[in-house]
Amino acid sequence: MTNNPRKKSEHTNEVSQAFGAIAPFYDAWYQSPVGGYVWAVETEAIQALLPEPQGGVALEVGVGTGMIATFVQNPLLQFVGVDVAWQMLAVAHQKLQKTENLHLVQSDGEHLPFRKKCFDLVLAMTVLEFVPDPEQVLSEIHQCLQPFGHLLLGILTSTNLWAVERRIRSFIQPDVFRYAQFPSPWQVIRLLYRNGFSQVQYRGSVYAPTFTPTRLLPRFASLESTLGTRWLSRALGAFLVFSARRSVIR
Repeated sequence: MTNNPRKKSEHTNEVSQAFGAIAPFYDAWYQSPVGGYVWAVETEAIQALLPEPQGGVALEVGVGTGMIATFVQNPLLQFVGVDVAWQMLAVAHQKLQKTENLHLVQSDGEHLPFRKKCFDLVLAMTVLEFVPDPEQVLSEIHQCLQPFGHLLLGILTSTNLWAVERRIRSFIQPDVFRYAQFPSPWQVIRLLYRNGFSQVQYRGSVYAPTFTPTRLLPRFASLESTLGTRWLSRALGAFLVFSARRSVIR
């Protein structure tokens, strides 16, 4: 995307407004049959690459309404969530207000307000697609991570029918996906290595096409763990989870 600071700021504001507008009903989609399937298989992929629960401090960039935070948070972990849209944070706060060891901060991923090397784990789910400068976000995350700290990155990729439908739908009826740039898995891997990460692995999920009848969704769900780990099929998932470690060289 552009390196023009003014255009980057405008893009960030537009994304913030777009997500803020859908915050009150964002979680509702996951109560539908398709949404329930997507949530189940995405969290399965995240869990497969999530480090073993232990003490430390975790950061989620793009915490949204707190769905992933609720899923990964544990009593041993101090958890910080940031999001650019205050409306999303308001929903997350309402949902998580009784959760201990969790703090919410309004910020964008390109300007994280934290000191260097203060997090053991960083999660960023469906963030890079919506930011004007993905490299800057990864650079900020790299600086925040402890040496050999873990990064879990969730990406909506370009190598599937979901991306095609989202692109067409946002052209006909503008929505949040009008601001998205869907990368290929190989673009994400290159970005990670170029920005100081190593030991990159990834797993695919969401293999059911968008037009799949509800009755067939359980069949696809049962195949997810096999498809998501095979070399020939894992790149074709609509949602890919990448695991990487912060290099100490950079």
